[in-house]
Amino acid sequence: MKKSAHTSAIPPLQLHRRRFTIILVVGLLAIFLYMISELLLGVIGGLLLWAMTQPLFRRLVKWTKGRTTLAASLSLVATVLFLIVPAAIVLFFMAADAANLAQSAGKWLEPYRPVIEQKLSEIGAAGKIDIFGYELQVTDLTAKLQEITGTLGNFLLQILKKTAGGIASTMLLVFIMLYTLFFCYLDGPDFLTWLKKIIPLSPEQSDRLLSDFFATSITTLKTLGIIGFVQGSMGGIAFWICGIPSPFFWTVLMALASIIPSVGAQIILVPASILLMLIGKFWWGFGLLLWSLIFIANVDNLLRPYLVKRAINLHELVVFLSTIGGITVFGFFGFLIGPVIAALLKASLQIYSDMFKLNRLPEASIPSE
Repeated sequence: MKKSAHTSAIPPLQLHRRRFTIILVVGLLAIFLYMISELLLGVIGGLLLWAMTQPLFRRLVKWTKGRTTLAASLSLVATVLFLIVPAAIVLFFMAADAANLAQSAGKWLEPYRPVIEQKLSEIGAAGKIDIFGYELQVTDLTAKLQEITGTLGNFLLQILKKTAGGIASTMLLVFIMLYTLFFCYLDGPDFLTWLKKIIPLSPEQSDRLLSDFFATSITTLKTLGIIGFVQGSMGGIAFWICGIPSPFFWTVLMALASIIPSVGAQIILVPASILLMLIGKFWWGFGLLLWSLIFIANVDNLLRPYLVKRAINLHELVVFLSTIGGITVFGFFGFLIGPVIAALLKASLQIYSDMFKLNRLPEASIPSE
């Protein structure tokens, strides 16, 4: 087998050195990424905050007459005051509301226990319900329902603690994010220039990859913020009107649930509607169900394609699959990682197509009889 002209032109010693260098770089990079894997989320968060707050930083640089360190410090303080502190306050009140829910849910359900038993008794004869050949006592079901509802808030509170990963780890990630943000203000452009040099692609192709990374990440965060705020607010107000305990807790929970495309807050609103119908508040439950399916669901259907597809040019199906797949593989923050990987894959395929000058095949047509 003949060697290529380019390979044969390289002296054997130099070729071995190149291969050794590539293996060394890849190996050390893998070790480095493994070392900072627990902190990588904070680094990525700092990069995204830097991209989102660039206009503020540039204005402060002009205001401080070119003093970049002072402008970076002021930008960091503004980020903490307008983003980090409000998020911490919301989580604090959410946790307090969850603790209140653990105490009040059982008392809230108690007056409706006879109604629930009556409703269920109408379904099954003599206070029993037959499910696939198994008879269940209605009184046992209602007792279990009250027990489950009474401990729901406490259970959700524990879930919040586990999701946060503890106060120490959360504070560490926030510190890493802010530390990264500060140095991105100072050295971010130089870092991107260096990154483009070491990526074995043309400057245009490197720009495409980096722009898709930042555009997808920022768009996903903005989409979550807008849709989450709208869906959570609409659902929380409806819960408050219907008299469901701890509406603030459910508001934040529905805002977080909005990260799931096409499902969103429905995962909480639909069971709540059924529960209201079951305890005798049929019209309240029916109204909540209509409000959920007609209005709140359409917030996602109308805004998400406009915000996501227009900004990062991904098909709705790809956005849905990458979001669900990202959450399944990477956990909560997979809602951000999944679409970013999908966007980078699309950009890479486009670069591959351009590099090898692949021509599009003619569109397939259905043969006529």
